[in-house]
Amino acid sequence: MHETFKRILVTTDFSESGDHAIGHAFRLAVDHGAEVILCHVVETIVAPNPLYAHYYPADLLNPEIRERAERDAHAALIERAPKDAPLAAVPHTRLVVHGMPADEIIRAAKDRDVDLIVIATHGRTGLTHLFMGSTAERVVRHVHCPVLVVR
Repeated sequence: MHETFKRILVTTDFSESGDHAIGHAFRLAVDHGAEVILCHVVETIVAPNPLYAHYYPADLLNPEIRERAERDAHAALIERAPKDAPLAAVPHTRLVVHGMPADEIIRAAKDRDVDLIVIATHGRTGLTHLFMGSTAERVVRHVHCPVLVVR
């Protein structure tokens, strides 16, 4: 039996790994006639982190800052969409949320009745994996739908 995907959630942290996930999601969407939801999670942090200096979770309540995050997500999507699966050929939306990445990805997939999640992994091993964990691993273990993990 051939499974058809109608709604694909792709996660990105706008890293090189995330680029690969977006490409895979758009190619699958073209093949299946599916919609793509590009999800970026602004991680809730306790201490200031320079990587998120312009997106603190509390700031996302401010409409101007939320709009800037949406514009950044859109710009990243345009830059990273594969040439063989152009944006115009694929219905897509952007979703910017804040919280713990695995939890928010699982919640977004459930709330939007997603058929497939495409997620990148950074391939950390050893102590780095032990201390930082793996968002992809947590999503695979707890989500209701298939997950394509892209390295």
